Amino acid sequence: MPLVTRRGTISDMTLGDDTEIFVLDEFRLRVADTDGSAAALVLAGAGGTRDPVPLLTSIDDACDVATLRAVPAGAPEGEGPRSDLALDRLVASWGPVKRYVSRITARIDGAPATSFRLAVTESGINDELVAPPARWAGQPAAGDQVALLLIGVPVGTHAGLLVLVGRDAAQTVAVDHPRAGPPPPLARELGVRVYEA
Repeated sequence: MPLVTRRGTISDMTLGDDTEIFVLDEFRLRVADTDGSAAALVLAGAGGTRDPVPLLTSIDDACDVATLRAVPAGAPEGEGPRSDLALDRLVASWGPVKRYVSRITARIDGAPATSFRLAVTESGINDELVAPPARWAGQPAAGDQVALLLIGVPVGTHAGLLVLVGRDAAQTVAVDHPRAGPPPPLARELGVRVYEA
């Protein structure tokens, strides 16, 4: 039974769905993207994809950024943002490409995600025999405007996790929130990288 919320229904929920691979590119810009030129190039390259994720900026260092895109399983991945020569000129260094399969994906009907937060780590062990995937139970907290939730596990290793949360800012009451500060020291020690857009 789909999860009914006060704003809609989660109609597209998959657990361990192998129809898509999520490709994460982490890279460092030569200078912070204060004018939005790198973000515009990433969004233009997303084309007509569902739930396009804009350029994500590290909450710890504005020069560290990431992109996340979905590609059909078994299809050629292409080069993604690395093939964009205009973007490449803005990049100081590229990290290794990382690939994830969905453990949980949930979208709420009629709620396009307009702001995103991504957390990535190589720590932790994913073992379905110990912790099998489970359905999302319960409802979001009152006032929570989650439009998209993706939890991914890395391809080719049992360690690591990717969590993407998309929020529907249009449905959220405007509140002046200060930009989140750097991640707590424990997050850094565990190798958790947090990005937002």
